Amino acid sequence: MRGFGRDRSLPVLERRLREERPAPSRALLAAFDRAPARRPARQLGFAAGLTAALLVALASVGGVSYAANAVTHAVKVAAKAVTPAKSNQPITIRGVSAGGDQYQPGFGFGDPNHEHSGPPGLEKKGGEKAPPAQAKTTADGKQVVSTSITVDEQAALYFSVLDADGNRLLLNQQGSKVGNGKVTGKQVKSLHYVVLVPRTLPVSLQIPKGVLTAGQTYRLHVIAVDAEGNKSDTDIPFTA
Repeated sequence: MRGFGRDRSLPVLERRLREERPAPSRALLAAFDRAPARRPARQLGFAAGLTAALLVALASVGGVSYAANAVTHAVKVAAKAVTPAKSNQPITIRGVSAGGDQYQPGFGFGDPNHEHSGPPGLEKKGGEKAPPAQAKTTADGKQVVSTSITVDEQAALYFSVLDADGNRLLLNQQGSKVGNGKVTGKQVKSLHYVVLVPRTLPVSLQIPKGVLTAGQTYRLHVIAVDAEGNKSDTDIPFTA
C-alpha cells in the first residue's frame, strides 16, 4: 500500500514543480537571441581543406615561387639602381617616377625568354659614333634633351641629367617622354621606366628654365638594371 501511495503522489508533485518554476528574465532571453550561431565543425573542416588544396595547386604550377621571386627581383632592382657602376658611393634618388611598358602575354618582368646573363646591353642608337644628345629650348625657356637608347633585355631604366660635378639636376615630368608614353607628375631628379619589350627607346627629358647654363656641357646618365640585379650604365653628353 505504501508503494502504491507514493506512485499516486508523483503526478501531483510534478504538476506543482512545473507551475511554480521560476520564469527566465527578459534580459536573459534577449542575450540568447543575440548570441551568434556556431559554425558547424564540418564547414570549418571544408574551408581548411579547400585552402590546403589551393596551396598545393599553386605550388605545382610555381605560383608561390613566382610571387616570391617577383618580390626578390624588385628588392634587387631597387638596391642595385641607386649605386653607380664605377663607384661605391650610394646615390639617393628622391621622387622617382614610375612608368613602363604595358604588360603583354609572355613579357612579364624577369621572363627568361627576354633576358640574358650579365648586365643589360645599353647604348645610344648608332653606337659610339652617333651624334650627342640634342638640346632644344622651348618657347617658355625650358630645355628638352632628346636621344635614343637601345636596351637588349628587360630592364628597369633610370634617367637623370648630371652637371660637370656629377650633381643630378631637376627634371620636369610634365613635358618629358620615354618610349611612346608621356610622363606626368611632380619634378624629380631621376625618371624611372621599366622596359618589358627590349628595343630602341626614344627619350626626351624636359629641364626647368634656368637650370642649365648656355654653352656648358652636361651628361644624360642612364642606369639599366635587369631582373637578376645586373646593372650597366652609360653617359650621353650634350651642350646647353
